Amino acid sequence: MSSSCVLPHALKTPAIKKLTGKRIILASASPRRKDILSVHGLAPEIVPSTFEEDLDVNSFQNIHEYPVATASHKAIEVYERLVQADPENPPDLVIAADTVVLTHAQPSTEQTSFSLLPGVTQELLEKPSSKDDNRRMLLDLNGGVCEVVTGLVVVYPILTSPGYMTRSIDERSLVYFADNPREVIDAYVESGEGLDVAGGFAIQARGGALVRKVDGDYNNVVGFPAASFFRLLDLLVEEDSDFLDV
Repeated sequence: MSSSCVLPHALKTPAIKKLTGKRIILASASPRRKDILSVHGLAPEIVPSTFEEDLDVNSFQNIHEYPVATASHKAIEVYERLVQADPENPPDLVIAADTVVLTHAQPSTEQTSFSLLPGVTQELLEKPSSKDDNRRMLLDLNGGVCEVVTGLVVVYPILTSPGYMTRSIDERSLVYFADNPREVIDAYVESGEGLDVAGGFAIQARGGALVRKVDGDYNNVVGFPAASFFRLLDLLVEEDSDFLDV
């Protein structure tokens, strides 16, 4: 592919220079992830994964591993499919992400560190099944906090079996909800915006009115932790001078 995957306004970091002229794939149809990457100067090909995303969350001892595993399956599925379809033009880098919303304990005071809290079983907050389910979810979150975790995975070719390498991170942000009046929650639910997003709120849109602050990467809550992604790429360049040159 041409160098058009790297846009003119991209910062000229070592990783971006490596990406120039490479075939970069985003294994997601999410317009939010595409937009975040575009802001930072990347315009990858969009090839959504066909992975069913049906992993059993209860099979993971650490729930934070769940979105990483899902993203890994998505990235590998797309990489293998593209290599099989056109062995002469394989992807140089496949990027996949999976973002989930988890319940989280509320500290008793603003000074209480989450790391000092006793272990709490976190529950996965899926997309609401109905407006009533969305209302229940938001009433539970109202005045409290949830955790947003994105599993981010990159796949790139290597010379040894199985022919590719995966690297992953999980990015975590805490979302603090305002103590919203019931009529505000009802109005948001009736808008229908929360029905298509995990946790039942879209922070980058009208759902942002329900939130008082974010502890961590805001872009992670939207669906793609760009800062950590580019740090990962720079780390891969530092570790291996042949990264993306296979």
